[in-house]
Amino acid sequence: MTAGSAHIADNSADDSATVNDRVDATDRFAGIDTRLCLVTDSAQCEAAGRTVAETVQAAVDGGVGIVQVRDKDIDDAAFYSLTRQVIAAVDAATRDTDRTVPVVLNDRVEVARRLIDEGENVHIHVGQTDTTVAEVRAALGAAPLIGLSAANSDEFAAGRNSGVVDLVGIGPVYDTSTKADAPVGIGPDRLGELAAEAGLPAVAIGGITADRAPDLHGRGLIGICVVSAICLADDPKSAAEELLAAFTGSDQ
Repeated sequence: MTAGSAHIADNSADDSATVNDRVDATDRFAGIDTRLCLVTDSAQCEAAGRTVAETVQAAVDGGVGIVQVRDKDIDDAAFYSLTRQVIAAVDAATRDTDRTVPVVLNDRVEVARRLIDEGENVHIHVGQTDTTVAEVRAALGAAPLIGLSAANSDEFAAGRNSGVVDLVGIGPVYDTSTKADAPVGIGPDRLGELAAEAGLPAVAIGGITADRAPDLHGRGLIGICVVSAICLADDPKSAAEELLAAFTGSDQ
């Protein structure tokens, strides 16, 4: 991680208790712009006529600050290769800048361990039915960030009590077709309630578009995560710029 202060997307007084009361947690994001995360979808990128790596490089050029590599349909060897391509794309997009854009693996702990052993600075996000966060921390050590999908009081409490979770992903905010088994969207108001309850830095995911992103500002989040809004976009760079401006209510 580079030096500096964590980027908190919602910094109004009403939200400060939600995201700033865990100084130790936010320090883990020092130097990282957490406002916009891209979660990759290989099939969507292919449908748009691009590789995942091409999509990632353009999106990071447009302001994406975190990239999560997700593909449930390939084996670990192919996932390792995909992640290597994503790392190269992020490096290309951030070359000659002072930006730190973390690459996060969706589960795939063994792949993450291999990359770390090879000197890469990668991180992990897991769901409730994936490898446990305690097992992830034991396998990968103290350095990687660990994200956890969570949706209720018990899951938030377990994440906090584990002492190893750096952020929680909450959603789906809106109905989404990206995951076949996704529940009905919870909406912006419920999202804000859950972010306040989480007690950990929180990001939102699920059906988020540039049109909807303004409704998520001021909800106690450190960022939003998108899949289709960038992977299927005609121009991923412009899509990222539009999403970031919409969420922050500014021109970045």
